Amino acid sequence: MENVDLTFSQQIDSIDTKLVQLLNERARVSLNLEKAKEGSYEDNENNENVYVSGKENQIFDRIHRLNNGPLSSESLVSIYKEIISASVSSQKDLSIAYFGPLGSYTHQAAIVRFGDSINYLPKSTINDIFDSVEKGHTTYGIVPFENSTYGSVVTTLDRFISCKTHILAETYLRISHCLLSKSKFSSINKVYSHPQGFGQCQKYLDSHLKEAQRIDALSTSKAAEIAASEPYSAAIASITCAELYGLEVLGKDIQDAKNNVTRFFILGSSSEKPSGNDKTFILFTVDHQRPGALCDGLSVFKDHGINLLKIDSRPSSQQPWHYVFFVELQGHKEDEVVQKALNKINEFCLDVKILGSYPDQRPS
Repeated sequence: MENVDLTFSQQIDSIDTKLVQLLNERARVSLNLEKAKEGSYEDNENNENVYVSGKENQIFDRIHRLNNGPLSSESLVSIYKEIISASVSSQKDLSIAYFGPLGSYTHQAAIVRFGDSINYLPKSTINDIFDSVEKGHTTYGIVPFENSTYGSVVTTLDRFISCKTHILAETYLRISHCLLSKSKFSSINKVYSHPQGFGQCQKYLDSHLKEAQRIDALSTSKAAEIAASEPYSAAIASITCAELYGLEVLGKDIQDAKNNVTRFFILGSSSEKPSGNDKTFILFTVDHQRPGALCDGLSVFKDHGINLLKIDSRPSSQQPWHYVFFVELQGHKEDEVVQKALNKINEFCLDVKILGSYPDQRPS
């Protein structure tokens, strides 16, 4: 039996040796590819994105096609995300600003998307993330955009009105809320969370902690940080925060909708090239004195056969009862039909702004 074990062990050692060599060879080729790209670019705008979401998707699709087991495709994709993360970080001093502190859902979404090898910088507010990218302090930023049950994150929408960044990619994360505390359940008189967290757990709170005071925090992880230092308080946050801040889990999966998903946008200084399956996000205003102005603008997309995926609005800071409209549509801003539609919409709408085009990552 010992000889058999030794033989298998030697085989594994041999494979590991080859893997290390191949991984480093892959990293060198990737680095040479990036240098070749830098040398061929004629303008700086195209030289911004080390992280290319569309190319990453092609790699993962190829893994699914090549895989014959016994490892699952999901396991291989997770491994390759870390390989890509390590490779990207070796090419450039890459940094990503996220809505913190440590352990927030935005932080988790960033790690799922970029891997563990990247330099992550927590920011106290969503506006700080936009500022960090705009001023070049970080390469990218990641912000929460909307939740499947509680809707849009208005702070993110509002900042898009004045931002100079572009949406580079989207990513989705399943949200599982927990009730966390260092105190006994019966003694809790205060609950901290982000407004989205409260909104997603209303039924649980009304049923189990109806008398407890609900106090807004900047993020769910900040709520956990506060609850860890205050007796008789609890937080609605992730199970990751329980581990990070030394809290007990008093309730798991307490969100009202079990299929609770949040979408995040990754921000950069430019958008990606078409992947073949993209979305574009724009904003505009209309002349509110002209009847049918909004209808005329939206009809442009119908006339060009473009599907609209999301429509939202926010008050404008220009004057009372004046609104900014947000539209997410299928297609890339470089697609001919999208370009024609965007040119046409300028006849009916004002202040048209393209926020970015990015690969469609909607969960199947």
